[in-house]
Amino acid sequence: MTDKSTFVLKLSGIDLSDVTAGDMARMLSDFCKLLGNDELYLDSIYSGSAVTKIYTDRDLYIPKLEKLNKNIANNHSALNGIQSVIRRYAKNFSQIEANILASRTAVNDDELEQVYNIDYQKAISHTFEQNETFIGKLLKPAQGNDETDHFTILLANENKISVELDKNLSFQIAPFLEALWRHESLIEFSGIAKYEYQDNYQVKLNGFNALSFRVIPNTTTANLWMKEFIAMGESGWQKEEEPIRIWLEERHL
Repeated sequence: MTDKSTFVLKLSGIDLSDVTAGDMARMLSDFCKLLGNDELYLDSIYSGSAVTKIYTDRDLYIPKLEKLNKNIANNHSALNGIQSVIRRYAKNFSQIEANILASRTAVNDDELEQVYNIDYQKAISHTFEQNETFIGKLLKPAQGNDETDHFTILLANENKISVELDKNLSFQIAPFLEALWRHESLIEFSGIAKYEYQDNYQVKLNGFNALSFRVIPNTTTANLWMKEFIAMGESGWQKEEEPIRIWLEERHL
């Protein structure tokens, strides 16, 4: 038994001498990212396939394992990095496999347990388009380099999507920007969404081209504005000839 927890990235079906130092370094870096870089230390890199072993404190085994599982489930870019390297070697080493092994107390390699098999094959996917409507909060516009502009909106599920629209539609939105930002009104875009369907049952939004829009007033903000307006009016300035202008000046708007 040891007081260190061990995590191993093991490539079988290939020898360490067949892998470049740069690729081993890239996979080591990505492996650490999957586990969370803090409190990780290099133990060794050795042959017998191609093995990269790192360790951390025994008390951190469960948090590191949870971090690993979370990053794998979220398809972290570091996992994609490891898969990309392995795919290149698979062209010449058809039997190559990659596994992550771990143990909280193991002293010898045969005591390590496999916790994840890295599937490096690219998922088969196809794309499709369909009519779609998205409602969200406008975050920022970005002028395009071509005949399109782009807006980012925040959906109710906290996801952000990029909306592409032509210049004409962008000009139509311009008069509503104050309401969308100052009063936090919502905007509804309708148009054509481009999706990618993968064989792991995941659907990814690759693009959205808006053809129309509708501003949805934020009644909560509007009601609050009215209450503030009335309350300040009760202080006496409602007797002014131009109370709205005075009110705006007081608020430095």
